[in-house]
Order: sequence, then C-alpha cells, then structure tokens
Amino acid sequence: MDLEHLKNTEAKEWLNRYAEKASTLGSRKAYAWWQGVLEDLRRIRGESATLDLKQRMNRIKNERNNNIGSDV
Repeated sequence: MDLEHLKNTEAKEWLNRYAEKASTLGSRKAYAWWQGVLEDLRRIRGESATLDLKQRMNRIKNERNNNIGSDV
C-alpha cells in the first residue's frame, strides 16, 4: 500500500464522516464541526498537509458527483 492510496483513503473517510455529521446534526453544525477539525489538522500537520487533504476531498467529491447517473 503506497502513501497516495493512504491519503486518498483518509480523504474518503473524512467525506463520509462529514456526510454522517450533516445527516445527524444538520449542515450548519456539521460545517462548524468541520472547521474545528481543519483547525486541529493545521495545528498538528501544518497548512500544506491540510490543503492537500482538502484538495483530495474536493477531487473525490467531484468524481462522485460526475459519476451519478452514469454506467460506471
């Protein structure tokens, strides 16, 4: 298992966690929770690692949205 795979898996996990929070708490509270998570990640990992995670999450989310309704 390579580092890219692990980073992508982590991004998918955070997307799933956010979706779960949004479904149980509502989108506003989930957003506030996510902002706290990002702040913790910036403090622990640094800005560049946090930005990398956010970019991966956005790419995966966009790929998921593009595949809705397709035969994939």
